[in-house]
Amino acid sequence: MALERLGASLHEALRKLFKAAVVDETAVKELVRDVQRALLQADVNVQLVLDISKRIEERALKEKVPLGISRREHVIKVVYEELTRFLGEKPVPLKIEPGKRKVLMLVGIQGSGKTTAAAKLARYFQKRGLKPALICADTYRPGAFDQLQQLANRINVPIYGDPKAKDPVKIALEGLKQFSDKDIVIVDTAGRHKEERELIKEMKMLEEKIKPD
Repeated sequence: MALERLGASLHEALRKLFKAAVVDETAVKELVRDVQRALLQADVNVQLVLDISKRIEERALKEKVPLGISRREHVIKVVYEELTRFLGEKPVPLKIEPGKRKVLMLVGIQGSGKTTAAAKLARYFQKRGLKPALICADTYRPGAFDQLQQLANRINVPIYGDPKAKDPVKIALEGLKQFSDKDIVIVDTAGRHKEERELIKEMKMLEEKIKPD
């Protein structure tokens, strides 16, 4: 999964800093390059990567190290704080009430684990007494519907999809019609890459039509 690879890459970058004999400007800049590489490989927006790495480098080199910790510990703390700010410092609760349907649309790059996450989310809500359903709107990846169907069958959650269809918007809308009585409907989409402009356009169109919460 993409997040696991990102985590492993960031862990390796920090491990190199731990092993550095001296945490000087050279070591900090090497750390920043490693963080940049990890984020770019995870398909994070280039401008965001530049902004994050700039803040990390400036703080790591210019901030006064607090009493009681080493420069190495301070640099690691800076990386943690900046990545936390990027990912979101506070959790946002998802309020779902029985009888008031919510729609979740999962998007992300190829191999990021959306299909597995869709089933895990369905199981999560199911265990809390809600009625979930799954829609496979991935019309590109071979076996996408079969994979989600197998996962759905294991947890006894209804699923809609058409492995022969090519229009994800039509699939999603039809699925929403069928699942009008569910508390939450999770829509799994095809993996995207920032360079695949047609797929990005399709994703935006899907979002406009199904209006996820």
